[in-house]
Amino acid sequence: MTSAMNSPPAAEGPPQAIQEALALHRQGKFDLAMQRYVAILQQDPQNLDALYYVAVLALQEGQVDEGIKVIRRALDVGPPQARLHNLLGQAQLRQNQDDDALASFGRAIECDASFPDAHGNRATLLAEMGRLEEALADYDRALALRPNNAEDISNRAGVLADLGRLEQALAGFDRAIARMPTLAPAYFNRGRVLARLGRLEQALENFDRTIVLYPGMAAAHSIRGDTLKELGRHDEAKASFERAAELNAKPTPPPAER
Repeated sequence: MTSAMNSPPAAEGPPQAIQEALALHRQGKFDLAMQRYVAILQQDPQNLDALYYVAVLALQEGQVDEGIKVIRRALDVGPPQARLHNLLGQAQLRQNQDDDALASFGRAIECDASFPDAHGNRATLLAEMGRLEEALADYDRALALRPNNAEDISNRAGVLADLGRLEQALAGFDRAIARMPTLAPAYFNRGRVLARLGRLEQALENFDRTIVLYPGMAAAHSIRGDTLKELGRHDEAKASFERAAELNAKPTPPPAER
């Protein structure tokens, strides 16, 4: 998804106390940041910035139920905000509540049609649901608002690939990589498209690049093995399959991209 859960988004003009707490948050000093947010809320229980960042921090630490509780509190005490509904959708995805998440992203867009995160998040979810044309339209809306977002460009290219528009998909992955050369999923999915086109050596180069960027991606090792097998390089294929099996037995978290 296009969520930015690895780093809290910028505050929307909050006072100094929020800025100080947010600085601690961005430095990874979560306990200190939470103490600051709580202190703000003790003085002003309806402070929407503090409630929002408490929820962001809760989700970052895997406390999804607590995060949802805080988001709903913020929605109860303040006017509708796109960022709150968008964050609620991200939390609901963590709980596999796809229909609820889709509705939350829609409400975020209703609050602010110029909020690109909500369009991008809804597009990604629609793609996962197999609603590809709708996903493509939402990615187009997100990219109209932020044309150079590499993740949205790459995700849109993935939808084009699923629709069988392979050359257009390749162009999209190229564009995403040009903007973010470390975006591992773009190389991985570009390789898959090249393999579908029978361009196996080029596909292999992309899988190799994916693994350099994200060594713990089991799927990249597995599809690399498939490609090597098709190229007749059976010993190398076997090594890739073995590595994929090792990683599947002990998965590693994906790299933070944002």
